[in-house]
Amino acid sequence: MAMELTHVRFAQDLKNRLGIENESAYYAGTIYPDSRYMTKIDRNLTHAGTSPQDPFVEGLTDFEKGWATHLLYDRLAHPQYAQLSPWPSETVEQGNHVWQFISAAKVVEDMQSYEVMGGTVDMILNIDFQQRPNDEDPSIMRAYAQIQKTLYQQTPALEHYRNFWVTLSSNTVVIDGVMKHVTEMLSNDSLQKNIRGIYASVLDELAI
Repeated sequence: MAMELTHVRFAQDLKNRLGIENESAYYAGTIYPDSRYMTKIDRNLTHAGTSPQDPFVEGLTDFEKGWATHLLYDRLAHPQYAQLSPWPSETVEQGNHVWQFISAAKVVEDMQSYEVMGGTVDMILNIDFQQRPNDEDPSIMRAYAQIQKTLYQQTPALEHYRNFWVTLSSNTVVIDGVMKHVTEMLSNDSLQKNIRGIYASVLDELAI
């Protein structure tokens, strides 16, 4: 998953093209797919199957448009994260070394998104899941919203991101591996530049 503020940033950049009327529903939809890490429902229910894949198709609600922007960014950005990895030809599997590197790149990208947005992140601080497409437990969805608010209520630092990840997974060995990569990336100006270029490349592909 790209980190959620990057998804919100992307949704914000697409908002005018999509004719959004209900911004609250739109941004809730934008970060909805990754709630599966807390609800533990099958990934296909939030990322595949009947999930909206294209925010530009007719007939979507604002929530569904936000949902589709999330999947669109994942689809366009993922190959570029993988190419930055020292193991670009290896398979990405949940928790493996390639996954850890890519996840770290997404954390760095998210820090860049916070900087670009100038800390103006009210749209994620006010997330409220009125819609739960797969009948998710409302209390779990409130908890998912709360970890976003906790992460972004200040300029997120490494410890804030680590705490966020620990809330989603009990595998601290993998999380520590991710954070080790993040620390290394933050001392590598060239790699940070390449990560920054992923977002710009996605916008270029969509001619935004």
